[in-house]
Amino acid sequence: MGAVVGLALMLALVAGVSLVRGLGLSAFKYWQLWVVIAVFTFLTTSPFTYLTYAAGADWLLVERSRWGIKKRVWLDLYHLTKIDASYGGTTFHLWLYGKDGGFSRSSHELQLDRRIWDLVYNGILHSVANGAQVSNQAIGILQLGATPALKMRDAEHRDL
Repeated sequence: MGAVVGLALMLALVAGVSLVRGLGLSAFKYWQLWVVIAVFTFLTTSPFTYLTYAAGADWLLVERSRWGIKKRVWLDLYHLTKIDASYGGTTFHLWLYGKDGGFSRSSHELQLDRRIWDLVYNGILHSVANGAQVSNQAIGILQLGATPALKMRDAEHRDL
């Protein structure tokens, strides 16, 4: 999608400049201009960006590199404080917060590797059982009502 938008913007820009200068659309007959359009279109697809996930028994690491600038987010899955989810398009978006901050990701990204998703979901269940704040929408989307995690947490709150 980014390539199509980049191509459309570049074609519109070249056409606009060519028309303003009184050249009509004759600028499009120069091959050098097509090279510039192709390079710009390629760069709009973020070719130097990557996203890496790593997970352990109780942690998740998300590393994003964009144009050589790396950003790492580390989250302790078994000590989440807030969990939220909402639908967006064909998938849902998940917000996970711990004591040191949080992040959001689409479920599709997290579920690409089933092993990572299993570790994240287990961490969510553990955190819910330990009292993490969970939105009603997240309970429905993640099907937490069908697990003992909410019952354990509610039983603990009743005993207080």
